[in-house]
Order: sequence, then structure tokens, then C-alpha cells
Amino acid sequence: MRGRRGVERAPSLGQQTRSLLRHYHLAPRRGLGQSFLIAPTVRDLIVDAAELGPDDLVVEIGPGTGVLTEALAEKAGWLVAIEQDRGLYQLLVDRFGNRPRVSLICGDGLVFDYPRFLGEMFPGHGRAKLVSNLPYSVATPLILRLIPLYHDFSFLLVMVQREVARRLLAAPGEDGYSALTLRCRYEAEATVVAQVPRTAFYPRPAVDSTLVRLDLLPRPRVSVQCPDLLFRVVRAAFGQRRKTLRNALLGGGIVADSMVLERILTDVSINSKRRGETLDLTEFAKLADHLHAMHVVPPPRDPGEEEDVSDDHG
Repeated sequence: MRGRRGVERAPSLGQQTRSLLRHYHLAPRRGLGQSFLIAPTVRDLIVDAAELGPDDLVVEIGPGTGVLTEALAEKAGWLVAIEQDRGLYQLLVDRFGNRPRVSLICGDGLVFDYPRFLGEMFPGHGRAKLVSNLPYSVATPLILRLIPLYHDFSFLLVMVQREVARRLLAAPGEDGYSALTLRCRYEAEATVVAQVPRTAFYPRPAVDSTLVRLDLLPRPRVSVQCPDLLFRVVRAAFGQRRKTLRNALLGGGIVADSMVLERILTDVSINSKRRGETLDLTEFAKLADHLHAMHVVPPPRDPGEEEDVSDDHG
């Protein structure tokens, strides 16, 4: 490509990405949330924020056409890239398959066994860093899948929709404060690294993005007798967020007897007329522990029932 004065110019990342997709007869799959990073300034910002060195082990989920992958491979000691799309996986093999310190895996990041793979492939190595432009369609379940893996990852540096970032960082009473907020706060410290416009991606998504860092905590932020009970209470409180805490917990099947529930809330100094969205993690933990101590335990969850932190309906 030549400029106005005939000087040869390298194609932009956007042009390179479109060319690669055409060459491999691929098209972005919106069902998989595929929007490929094409802004070099954002790519460099991500790599700088990851603070990579030659001894670092990095995991990337959803590398796409490899824009971020190439930059990570140049800085890190070892890179593991997991791509579900078979066409993109072949593209990545052609681009990076001959690099001895890059491992390419065709697989689903949602079900991938990270502890086993990292333990077997990199025995004795310190915790990895996860650096990813996460596919929008699975960003939330992926984060929930990864934040308990403190022994395997030191932090997650992830690009997510701005709405998801807002929920990750909201304070009690703020718009976006949700079950997801509390689930992440339980095991991670979230900070915003940068706001990223939709123009940084191809195809351009309908929303802007945020680069978020989640430092995984060595132990949960609060200690509770039964974590499963804690988050069942949280989900019930946010599942009907227009209702008072009392009515939400009754409706959510946490406690069947309204008089018993009133007494429990009084014992932990929580006004039954408050809404769940005004309670912080410590208050929810205190409530869950008191329920546990009084043996007021709701029926067990169906084994097939998945944890839902995306409800927040009413």
C-alpha cells in the first residue's frame, strides 16, 4: 500500500486481520462473541499492563487471529493459547506453530482443566498470568470459572464489555451492584486498567469495553461456614431485587417461616426492609453464618442447576 507520496506503508492491523480471515475463508462468528483486536495502542497497553518478563507463563483464551498472541509471545517466557474455533486454531498453528515456547490448544476455555494442564506441562513453575481479550458471549462464566484458581493464576487481565466491568466494580447501592459483584469480590480484587472504545475491534461491537485486572486472593475475603449457602442467599436477595430483603429471601426459599426470618435478621442487625442491593459482602456473610448456626438451611440445589449470577431481575 502506498501513501500520497508513493511511500510504501505497512497494512494496518485491521487490514491484516481482514486479509487473514479472507485467506482462511473465515468470518467472525457473533454467536461466539468474536470481535478481534485491531488497535496497536490497545494491544501494547495490554502487554504493558501484564508486566511480562522472560520467566512468566501466560495463558490466553480466545486468541482469534493472534494480534495479542504475537505480542505476548515476544515478551513472556511461555505462552499457552486456547482457541475453540477450529478455523482460527489452524490459522494460529500456521502463524505460531513453529515457536517452541508457544503451546496452541484447540479447546473450550470454559471446560479446560487448567490445574491439571499447567501442573503437568509446567511442574514447579510459579503461578501463570491470564491475559485475554475474552469473547463477549462467555466472559462472565469464564471469569467465574477462573477466579477460584488462586494456586494456578496470580491475576486475570481481561477485556470485557463495559457493563460487565461496571458490575465487577460496583459498590453497594450503585447501579450494577449484583450477585456477580459479590462473587468476584469474595475471591478477587478488581481494578480498572483502561476504557477501550468499540473502534478497537473488528467487527465493531455494539458496546465499548474495559480492560480489568482481577488479582486473585490467597484466601476468600470473608470467612464463612458454608460458601454455598452464602451465595444461595446472595442469589435469592438479587433474584428479586425490587423486593425487600425479607420478601426476597422468603420468595427465594431460603427461609420458609417469616417470623423465624425476622428474628434472624434482627439477630444480625439487618433491617428486614432493606433491599439486597444495599448489603455488602460482610453483611451477607454474617447472615449466612447465622442461618448455618441455626440449622436453617434451604433444600440442596439440584446438581444440574448452574450457578446464576446474571439474574438481577425482579
